[in-house]
Amino acid sequence: MAINVKAIKCPSCGANLSYEEGREKMFCSFCGTAIVLTNENEHIYRHIDEAEIKQAETERMIRLKELEIEEAKLKQSNIVRNVLIKIWIGAIIAVAIIGIILGLKGYGFITFMILIGFPVIGGGAYLIFKLIPEKEQEKHARAEGAVRFPKHLDPFTERNYSEVESVLKQAGFTNISCVNMHDLTFGIITKPGKIETIHVDNKEIFFGGKYYMPNVPIVIKYHGK
Repeated sequence: MAINVKAIKCPSCGANLSYEEGREKMFCSFCGTAIVLTNENEHIYRHIDEAEIKQAETERMIRLKELEIEEAKLKQSNIVRNVLIKIWIGAIIAVAIIGIILGLKGYGFITFMILIGFPVIGGGAYLIFKLIPEKEQEKHARAEGAVRFPKHLDPFTERNYSEVESVLKQAGFTNISCVNMHDLTFGIITKPGKIETIHVDNKEIFFGGKYYMPNVPIVIKYHGK
């Protein structure tokens, strides 16, 4: 029985190879590349790149390690937050006890609460439930490639839109739209080009300093003829 031998080129090194019809897989005798064959008239082969496989596996392991680190940081952050909450609650209880004692003895309960009680309660709440979460979100956003909205642009309404647009582009923002309100006739009270509002992701902002992704939509509305 005659053996039908066919020929192909190695997808890796280009060497001329021959194989027996009916085989499903072979290896290049020159570079060792694994080649998958078909039984059809057209010989479709697949180059199995060991380097790419190893790279993909390495990237997967790196990503898993990054996730582990992020999870550990989140766990640590939650521990710190729980400790601060306990301290804050203890401070509230202490303030309440001292306030009651002062009230019973006829001392300045109201003065004590204004000077010490309310700052302790309100300051602790602001720190735990607003400031710390915002800092954590900012840190995460920076790790994802977010850029900072320049703080030195405050107040916006005193700036010219073209100046602000230029500064934002230099900062790294890429999705900026400037809208002329066409609300000026002579431009005596308000100069043309002066900013009315700035919206970031459809929300009006009044101060810079926060971090946003570079492609976040920014709309600058300005006065003009």
